[in-house]
Amino acid sequence: MNYQEFVGSVTDFLRESLPSGTKLEMLPLEKNNGVILDGLSIRRQGQKVAPTIYMDAYYREYLDGRSLKGICDQIIECCSNTDFEEKFNADFFSDYSRLQHTVVYKLINAEKNRELLKKIPHLPFLDLAIVFYCLLEDTPVGNATVLIHNSHLKLWKAGCSDLYRDAKANAVKLLPARLSSMADVIRELSGGLEEPEEVGVPMYVLTNSQKSLGAACILYEGVLESCADRIGGEFYMLPSSIHEVIMVPASAVSDEQELTAMVRDINRTQVRDTEILSDNIYLYSPVSGKLTLIAC
Repeated sequence: MNYQEFVGSVTDFLRESLPSGTKLEMLPLEKNNGVILDGLSIRRQGQKVAPTIYMDAYYREYLDGRSLKGICDQIIECCSNTDFEEKFNADFFSDYSRLQHTVVYKLINAEKNRELLKKIPHLPFLDLAIVFYCLLEDTPVGNATVLIHNSHLKLWKAGCSDLYRDAKANAVKLLPARLSSMADVIRELSGGLEEPEEVGVPMYVLTNSQKSLGAACILYEGVLESCADRIGGEFYMLPSSIHEVIMVPASAVSDEQELTAMVRDINRTQVRDTEILSDNIYLYSPVSGKLTLIAC
């Protein structure tokens, strides 16, 4: 079943299964790096809030072997959950004091998102941008994120500095940083069944406790210094994705251009378009305490 057939099958199933008066609407949604994805909006009669389901994510699950009925049943359960509207009601989002404890930040590519950045509060960071979102935990769809737009700031009568202050305090508590050796990451991913091969260059992975949007951990106070202590001094940082970064001791690298070429090749062949962070690499010096962009 191709993607269009999958979408048609899901919407047909939902029309037959959901209560009469439920409105289904397919919407184009702008995601990271200018990628447009299909979102299925499902508004039940009398509801003010409509969940929007990203169909591409469910299609990947279908291709991985999940049944069509299992996918549809989960969507219906989400729509039927009475907690959904309570979690996402308009009153909640109208009062900044009620949600400021949920504000955190993430890093995205500035150039690839130049149109999006016109609509959202942000701070420049090298070739990247710091943007803000609300992290809502334990919703009917699990943890959910809501990107903060300029319209939110106008409603809240708040500024970007308020977001940065709160995100800086919240992120370290809600999404603590985790630095692991690449060998440990491979063991974890394989459930301990795969012993990584010995490699000449030691590599480390920095992400957060949820392993989601974890590249932002480089913004946490003291994290880069701690990484340098563990790695043994100056290191190169490779932007693996918006979810994590890889760190390599500078002493083990002889050619910066080879590192850059590797990052760009991986971005083209292994990273989803919506998850690419940058084609460039960076150098951290514990002497200066600065992260520098290396543009090759």
